Amino acid sequence: MQRFLDALSKGVFASARCRYCHSIIWPPNPVCRRCLSSDIEWVYTDPSKDEIRGRIMAVSESYINGVRFAFIELENGIRLLGRVLDDKQEPSVGSLVVMVGCGIIDDSDEPYYLFKRLHT
Repeated sequence: MQRFLDALSKGVFASARCRYCHSIIWPPNPVCRRCLSSDIEWVYTDPSKDEIRGRIMAVSESYINGVRFAFIELENGIRLLGRVLDDKQEPSVGSLVVMVGCGIIDDSDEPYYLFKRLHT
């Protein structure tokens, strides 16, 4: 888990993948939940350089500190709660998004994820 937090603190999204059965391990864990292998590799993706795409699965009913959040499923099956940045339109279920940033809130070990809607 520390590798995940260290990567996030640098603005890099990290996920774990089992080398034995190739399953994505989320949340990151030193053992694969599917096959119990401890042969894990880390995949690092920088949202400023690489596209991390997903789809909005649900949108919060209310605002939290003036921000509306959405539940997003990434293409690899990872599901995150993130903020969708869009001045013109509210986030909507089914919209395609791309991650534009991630990090740790004030060194608190609390991750955040920022997305932008893909206009098709």
